[in-house]
Amino acid sequence: MAEGSSGTLAQEIARQMAEAGVKRMFGVPGGGSSLQLIAAAEEAGIPFVLSKTETGGAIMAAVTGELSGAPGAMLAGVGPGAASAVNGIAYAHLERSPVIMFCDGPAASLHQAFDQNALYQPVSKAQGRLSTDTGSALFAEGLAATLAHPRGPVQFDLTTTDASTMCVRAEPAISTAPAPPQPPGVWADLIASSRKPVIIAGLETRDHDVAGAMARLADRLTCPMFTTYRAKGVVPDQHPNMVGHFTGATLEAKCLDQADLIVCIGFDPVERIPSPWPYKAPVLELRAAQGAELPIDPALSLVGDLAKLIDSISEFQPSRPWKTEEISDLHTSFKDALHLSAGGHTAHTVMEQLVGLVSPDTRLTVDAGAHMVSAMALWPASETNGVLKSNGLSTMGYALPAAIGSSLHEPDRPVVAVTGDGGMLMALAELATTAEHKCNLTLIVLNDAALSLIDLKQQNLQMASKGVRYPATNFATIAKGFGCKAWKVGQGDELEPALRKALAAKGPAVVDVAIDPSGYRDQFAALRG
Repeated sequence: MAEGSSGTLAQEIARQMAEAGVKRMFGVPGGGSSLQLIAAAEEAGIPFVLSKTETGGAIMAAVTGELSGAPGAMLAGVGPGAASAVNGIAYAHLERSPVIMFCDGPAASLHQAFDQNALYQPVSKAQGRLSTDTGSALFAEGLAATLAHPRGPVQFDLTTTDASTMCVRAEPAISTAPAPPQPPGVWADLIASSRKPVIIAGLETRDHDVAGAMARLADRLTCPMFTTYRAKGVVPDQHPNMVGHFTGATLEAKCLDQADLIVCIGFDPVERIPSPWPYKAPVLELRAAQGAELPIDPALSLVGDLAKLIDSISEFQPSRPWKTEEISDLHTSFKDALHLSAGGHTAHTVMEQLVGLVSPDTRLTVDAGAHMVSAMALWPASETNGVLKSNGLSTMGYALPAAIGSSLHEPDRPVVAVTGDGGMLMALAELATTAEHKCNLTLIVLNDAALSLIDLKQQNLQMASKGVRYPATNFATIAKGFGCKAWKVGQGDELEPALRKALAAKGPAVVDVAIDPSGYRDQFAALRG
């Protein structure tokens, strides 16, 4: 372990973040170590972005980590600030996103005092207090941990005194290199003897080199392929092997019931709706690292360099591959089943018009809610991270801060955020962040004055409507108050002119569309049975 003199602990932390490729830091500072961190990070070339909520800042940091491949960084004040960021860090935990979380403190008295490390223990890979004597080494370990598969957030407490005191630099040598792939054996026989294999690609395939291996695999094999929501675009939606998205719902059964081998590549249990695994075909699992176990007993599990593993299995062709027309028919029936019919504007009709107007390089961020099915099904993704959605946590209030993170990371790339009114109400304050930074984003609010997905579940239980509907909000008026350009589109109004103006606008633009939610019931019945 090499040791030597350094600056203050805050400066040492900033130096390590800069060397690790951290792009910017987000959050809502408290009056403690946050201020030292902001100053030190600015000196190291890492700008600070003031989010309006701690959860929004954590989501922005996580998305920046996902897009850059380097850790995202987030800070919050002691006590209430630390507590308010939990939802965003839980997102990073369940979506396997690399994030460093700094909390002021711990508190020096009973005022605002609770164990912040204990609070974050269930939703982070590591926690600790950074002090002048061991903080440099501990932080270096945290950087390595957040990037090691399965990726995820780490959380540290830091006091003002420690942040501003000279420290000793000490960096442990930690290797995060994946284990080498296993040589061909039983798994080669599994593939070569298969007649009806099906491939499911999950979130671990989003790495650049892994996505390249997935593209080679898709071009070599002729078999149906699914991606999870998080892996959307790893295999382009337009690829002839693509059937649709795997969520653990019943709609995939038409294809997977025919399989005699299911190959799960980089698939994480958090990506699937919790239910018993219904398929009888043996499962071959490929993972970058040991993580949470799948809700099945794989016939074989291979752990190692995922790109090399994928390239290895692509060398073995099934004995009788699927016919291209069989795969095409499965894709068509999958897409047709998700069509949403209702009067006037719907999530489906809005997405259809939107897709026809955006440029090919536009990124989509999608909030949780009933509208997500149409949004994910209709938006064509041709590259990794072309669509961003909270899947493992499925948190509302995600689309807008995710779009802000995308816009700040790639200012020249347009981004469209699609949210429901419920998610918009949760993230409303971040409209001020978009206006302040003149983010190149368009926000579409699908407004039906209800928590429609929960409303649907309540209806299915034949319960009276309670707690899921509320008076309609005019988000266009609110957005203008924040300094955004905005348009309100009623059920009888033409939508396309507003969409065209919003997409052409410089800076943030909002389109508030009144939609008819009545078709959601049939759509979800087709999806989940």
